[in-house]
Amino acid sequence: MELVTEALSGNRYALARLISCIEDDGTDARASLAALYPHTGQAHVVGVTGAPGTGKSTLVNELTKVLRAQGTTVGVVAVDPSSPFTGGALLGDRVRMRDLAGDPGVFIRSMATRGSLGGLARATANVVKVLDAAGFAVVLVETVGAGQAEVDIARTAHTTVVVEAPGMGDEVQALKAGLLEIADVLVVNKADRPGAAQTARALEMV
Repeated sequence: MELVTEALSGNRYALARLISCIEDDGTDARASLAALYPHTGQAHVVGVTGAPGTGKSTLVNELTKVLRAQGTTVGVVAVDPSSPFTGGALLGDRVRMRDLAGDPGVFIRSMATRGSLGGLARATANVVKVLDAAGFAVVLVETVGAGQAEVDIARTAHTTVVVEAPGMGDEVQALKAGLLEIADVLVVNKADRPGAAQTARALEMV
């Protein structure tokens, strides 16, 4: 419980350790979540999802920079796929978000899916609660590349952003993935590529 107290007081090391405890789902995890619960409910949770290669990490990076320019504190939960062989994850989002390093108003946590389906690690929703309780005004949750059944993010986020990109194949096929039904905001990313206007039109038609 000491970790909870320290994390709530702004200790980033304690916050990181507390998130690890929640991920491991030990006996202390449930007690910690119960202690954090009265402090939750303040953050706006934004889920960012879409097919692999649409530029979700880059978009999250830029969104975070804009929010920080407005003085808003941001927590980022980036869910990376686990290797089916080692169980580990590349955690490549940290590589892409290097220019946010050292900003005291940003906390980035990469998580491996550990084989969990749905585009989110099992512990993602609980980690969002931790960042909410720790006082981050906006929590951005970037999922692994989502597909037909991977729409769990809609249950976790207040606002769901679905990212599309031109040149990713048949736009209509992408629309069948069930993602449009969960989208609050549709983003056509990489708009400097040929076919961006066509992709936007396909989305508008639906």
